[in-house]
Amino acid sequence: MRVVALGEPLVQLNATSPGPLRYVHMFETHVAGSELNFCVSVVTTGLQCSLLARVGEDEFGKAVIEYGRARGVDVSAVKVDPSPTGVYFIQRHFPVPDRSEVFYYRKDSAGSKLSPEDVDESLVKGARLVHSTGITLAISDSARQAVERAFQLAPRRSVDTNIRPKLWSPERAREALRRVLHGLEFLFVDPVDARIIVGEEDPDAAVRRFREEFSVETVVFKMGERGSRVYVDGKAVAGPSFKVRVEDPIGAGDALAGYFVGLVLQGRSVEEAIRYASAAATLVVTVRGDTEAVPDLKEASRFLNSQELP
Repeated sequence: MRVVALGEPLVQLNATSPGPLRYVHMFETHVAGSELNFCVSVVTTGLQCSLLARVGEDEFGKAVIEYGRARGVDVSAVKVDPSPTGVYFIQRHFPVPDRSEVFYYRKDSAGSKLSPEDVDESLVKGARLVHSTGITLAISDSARQAVERAFQLAPRRSVDTNIRPKLWSPERAREALRRVLHGLEFLFVDPVDARIIVGEEDPDAAVRRFREEFSVETVVFKMGERGSRVYVDGKAVAGPSFKVRVEDPIGAGDALAGYFVGLVLQGRSVEEAIRYASAAATLVVTVRGDTEAVPDLKEASRFLNSQELP
């Protein structure tokens, strides 16, 4: 069983100390990007996952390919482009403690050159599921068209809305996302994104709109420190939240999505899948880097056994 994801892998420069970047002197290099993060989590649950993307013909591009391959992601469909690989910086715990802020340097990057011609038709048609995010829709018209092309070919589809205000306006995000939500198997969304897309922030009300307007099968509503809620088959299943020391919250949502999709596609119950996905998302925030702390199933079980669950 294979999953395919389309999106831009990036190199992350994460501040080793908290506070404003103007006073930070050292950074760690990590490989990241929402869809690559998703792939790592899917692979960790035991499924195959292929990444459709472009990286630069540079050292950062090589780092992306080598890291993805080392984590078990199929990177054979990643193309090398003469444009540079995109990078972004992480500012941690400032001005809001336990939060991170992202500063992008990705305009005209190799990843933004992703186009419909990059969509491997046989790979996409043969996949169990094709996944992408609002980030890919935002980075360029050609990347948005690539997602739309892949979704036309895909037997089943998944979207994480991931609206990033630094990449586009709410109006453009709403228009682009509404074009790709119809008939999704999985939708991952949070209150802010739901308000932009369907005008509702309350989970129950928003899910009714997603069902009525787009016939989405499973909606995973991400609520940060309040956990999550899965809506499927007429019921709502609560995903637990865990109190831990937060080093950097970036990447938690990708871990949640990849873990949940991977486990559900393998026949695990929704209740079990969201518990394990919540554990994966929680462990990710305890370190710098988006995927370094994604646990395998044994590690996730050990974490869950250490917590007092209701």
